[in-house]
Amino acid sequence: MHDLARWVVALSTLVGFGLTMGLNPALYGATADMLARNLHVAARMSWMVAGLATGATVLFALLQTFDPTNLVLAIRGDVDTALLSRAVDATVGAIFLVLAAVVVGWVLRVPTRPVRPVRARAHNAAAISYFPLGLSCAVIGFTTLPIMYMTGRVTAGLTEHIGLRIAAYVVFLIALVGPFLVLTWTWSRFPTLSGRVTELYARLTHGDYRWASAALLGAGGLVFIGLAVFAAR
Repeated sequence: MHDLARWVVALSTLVGFGLTMGLNPALYGATADMLARNLHVAARMSWMVAGLATGATVLFALLQTFDPTNLVLAIRGDVDTALLSRAVDATVGAIFLVLAAVVVGWVLRVPTRPVRPVRARAHNAAAISYFPLGLSCAVIGFTTLPIMYMTGRVTAGLTEHIGLRIAAYVVFLIALVGPFLVLTWTWSRFPTLSGRVTELYARLTHGDYRWASAALLGAGGLVFIGLAVFAAR
């Protein structure tokens, strides 16, 4: 029962990470543009979400490979490992809290976030040109690295079985790309909703997610501080 509850909490957390990472104005702008033009939508969307998933997976793999805890395990003894692992968690937690404070300071200093116009793509742009867009949105971003680091820690903390870790990561990927695929399917099945979908995308594109980012970073920082203090080693 305890393991089931742990998996439910962890998978719910991964779903939240995936949805949060997908909240990128460039992705929403490109999606609104391709849906409004209604030209090669399936191919373009497929390439965009493929780039998004590829970028996230590359970061996930890199952060797993270069996890500071693994380096600690390789160079120190058991007692030092426990102490340094706590130091790693405490340091990461402190960094996340500092980033959260920076975002809060930004919001207080600039209450209205300046919105950069999303560059429209050429009408006849090749579908594969959307792959670099998805890839860059997954790799470049203020919260991308923290989200992928926390995703790696959550999956690593669930189990040592590599297959189950991959399955947990797939849940994250589904949450990351799922909304775009669902909206594309909805658009193709219910064209009369096109106006509402376009309005929704415009609203999302111009939304201010700084408070949400600060909350996510702050929560992540508290989680890692908690791991440093309470987690068994």
